[in-house]
Amino acid sequence: MGPGPGVPGSSQHYAPLTPRAALQLAAPRTWVASIGPVLVGGLAAFALGSKAQLISIARLNILGFSIGGLYKPVVSARDLVLWLLMLICAVAAQSAANTLNDYKDFVAGTDTAQNCVDTTDASIIYNHLEPKTARNFGIACLALALVCGVIVALFSTLWLLVIGGVGIVALMSYSYGPAPISYLPLGELVSGVTFGLLITAATFVALAGTWSWWLLLPCAQQVISIGLIMMTNNTCDIERDIEAGRRTLPVILGRRGSLACLAAGNLLALIVLGVFALLRGWLCCLPVIIACAVLSKQLRRFIALRFDAQDRPQAMGTSTRLARTLALANCAVLLVAVLWH
Repeated sequence: MGPGPGVPGSSQHYAPLTPRAALQLAAPRTWVASIGPVLVGGLAAFALGSKAQLISIARLNILGFSIGGLYKPVVSARDLVLWLLMLICAVAAQSAANTLNDYKDFVAGTDTAQNCVDTTDASIIYNHLEPKTARNFGIACLALALVCGVIVALFSTLWLLVIGGVGIVALMSYSYGPAPISYLPLGELVSGVTFGLLITAATFVALAGTWSWWLLLPCAQQVISIGLIMMTNNTCDIERDIEAGRRTLPVILGRRGSLACLAAGNLLALIVLGVFALLRGWLCCLPVIIACAVLSKQLRRFIALRFDAQDRPQAMGTSTRLARTLALANCAVLLVAVLWH
């Protein structure tokens, strides 16, 4: 009997790459890991950057004491275009990473119709795509990210090419090379640093034209949250990764240890954000207080899941919602810091 559908080497009629199949390859449910850093980095450029332009529109007075001012940021058309290009670059880069990783797992035989019960997690299999078509789509996304990144670098600083080069090496090393990172307990760290630190820093430098050590605190929240998305994915894949010979962090910790790490990580991200808000001013703490109420409900639902292959859609959905809540709180803290001095 020959190999069946979804098994490398099978002879079957391949379907065309439809927009729906392409979107599944790009995995937009994880785009919070690319959109969040760009938003945080851009807002941080106006809150922390030396080139931020502000126009005072009001003064805040309590009991006769002037405690600060309400400001309106002045954003140039150039800044908006660079910000948009960074957003396209980041989303395209993550889409490329998601697609090329799925392609590599498929051709290696790690992903099959038998062990991929989540149809949205195996677009090549369930949409009957020719593997080369998926690979070419991933390469096209990577090319789009490169073009946008080079344009931003040319109109801001060439240091972005260095940051982008490090990011591309990390992206390709995850699935390719003699020792792919996906087979090591480093995936969470690499994904968190690549997207949470490098993209946030690149956006900040592109718009602010400088560097601020204050940026490390909002970056830390992004690094932790994005790493936890990857950890959620790997926790749901423990059995499949063991079969494939992968030694991911959840494989080493076990499902119970991974669950404890996921819960502690989300709390740590909230604490880091709270410390940053407190250091920037008492009014900046309000978004963090609101986030606490939202996160408490989301986290209770999160830790009640089984984190197995059947639970993948719910686990990934809740994990990305936790990351989105923290990213929005991060953006709100920075926006308050911009508007209130």
